[in-house]
Amino acid sequence: MKNISLIGMPGSGKTTIGRVLSKKLGMKFIDLDRYIEEKAQMKITRIFEMYGEDYFRNIESHSLLDVLDTENTVISTGGGIVTREENMIFLKKKTIIFYIKRDLDIIINNVRFDNRPLLKDKNNLYKLFEKRSMLYEKYCDYAIVNDASIYDAVDKIIKILQED
Repeated sequence: MKNISLIGMPGSGKTTIGRVLSKKLGMKFIDLDRYIEEKAQMKITRIFEMYGEDYFRNIESHSLLDVLDTENTVISTGGGIVTREENMIFLKKKTIIFYIKRDLDIIINNVRFDNRPLLKDKNNLYKLFEKRSMLYEKYCDYAIVNDASIYDAVDKIIKILQED
């Protein structure tokens, strides 16, 4: 089976869904943000503070290429992966892309923002959603609404994969 990638807003459930999905499918799981932190030996918030967003996006793009060399893997991407077209071209080539959609108000009520550098100001979340939602729609192969349980979202993905 082709690798699976999950895209969507921060707090949409990509990592949690990815972990459960990979277990159910017997696949490996990579959280790209954690991969970057391990490689850089610092938290993403620290990378942003010290070097800025452009520097982080460069690391993210290089890290994506690293993880795309794996096989039989579910990849949870960072919310901003769609901001660079080349990232999405590589994902499209090597993975089936699922956009995990979640209502913004649910994200705001359920997510800790202190470890998400671009979301410390909740108003920024609305601006990011405006910019990115069209990109998520443009690049995804399938969109999954995460409005019930994590297991419901995982089952939707598995059903699509079985029909495909």
